[in-house]
Amino acid sequence: MSEVNLDDLRSRVDLAKLELDELLQPAQVLKFAGSAADDNFTLLQLDKDVLQSLEEGKSVVIRGDVDDAAVLCTEDVTYDVKNASTSNMLILLDDCEINQENMKAYSAAQVKGEEAMTVREIEAVGWKQDYLELRKIYPKMTRMIQLLSKSPYKGPQFEEENANQQLYTLSKLMETIQASELEIMTWLCKTNCCCVNGFWRVVDFGYIVECMGELFQLIEAESWSCGSIPIHDACEKINDSGELVPEFMVKHLLGSYGSQFVSEDGAHCFKLSERKICRLFAEMLLRDVGKFNLSEFFEVWKGSLPAGMTSDEKYLSGLALIDRSSRPASICLFKVEELPLDMEARFDALFNAREKWKLSDIEPYIEDICMKGQTVSSVLTKFARTSTLNGEKLYSTRKPLK
Repeated sequence: MSEVNLDDLRSRVDLAKLELDELLQPAQVLKFAGSAADDNFTLLQLDKDVLQSLEEGKSVVIRGDVDDAAVLCTEDVTYDVKNASTSNMLILLDDCEINQENMKAYSAAQVKGEEAMTVREIEAVGWKQDYLELRKIYPKMTRMIQLLSKSPYKGPQFEEENANQQLYTLSKLMETIQASELEIMTWLCKTNCCCVNGFWRVVDFGYIVECMGELFQLIEAESWSCGSIPIHDACEKINDSGELVPEFMVKHLLGSYGSQFVSEDGAHCFKLSERKICRLFAEMLLRDVGKFNLSEFFEVWKGSLPAGMTSDEKYLSGLALIDRSSRPASICLFKVEELPLDMEARFDALFNAREKWKLSDIEPYIEDICMKGQTVSSVLTKFARTSTLNGEKLYSTRKPLK
């Protein structure tokens, strides 16, 4: 740093209405460099999570095609990137001591008096009034849904149909989808997508039903419990009469609809989830019909389930809508996974399906798109208005529906 004339410093201090001997050392005088400009830099505002990711050397990338609005992704969170501005000019300094403890320690070590004052010239390399602002957003998964839906996996015998379709590895999805790696993997697992020969695929629902049918026939034939299915034996015996279900699909479906454990004799087994299996059978019954008589549905649903499993209305949460006001009462398929991911579009779809909602009914259709730290109640306050009927709070739209 170059030295600055003490008289010049004294003049500056007088203009600031300060006393020279009250200054912490070293005194730093700002001067704009000859190359300083406002277009040499872009400022990015970081929250503590992004800063920590950078400091730890983790992946932080900006994603988006030419026509997309940019997003920034850490390994587990997605941020919208927007231009923002401040009324105060931000001065960018190449080097400047701002730690007061360091300055106090330096000052204490110096001899008192103006002659001992250390003065340094600090160069300002630029200035800005605008910066990029980050805001946590729900990952933009709509494109992935569209891409993967073009080539659903229907079984090995139908793979020729997808010979000319673009398939996607995880790395290709990460290049294409505006979301973090963890969010992409979470969505793939949540929607029961399967990795087939290195490519991620949506599994056709009809094929799932076909494969699960073969699996339940095997369970019954071998007198196994749905709470303890030996994975090795299941993969071997399900294809005794020909390759009906590939081994990787057996493992995928058992993992999707159950949980793995090791039995007392050391065998790797799966326990099927009653909730997931009941939802699967309910969807099978509702998928190809508009509305189903409610009492008839419960009767058929109960009778279709594997031995040892019991139907329960709570298993229909986020899967189907029950209309008890119709005569007779009815039920129809209404899957949360098939609703828009955009918050505003989601509420449009909900209020188009039903004019007024109880909290217990609408909650399962909102939870999945709430940001971390965001509650269903706070989202409802923003997008819905409330009314009361017979002492119960109901939620309806705040705007005219299209």
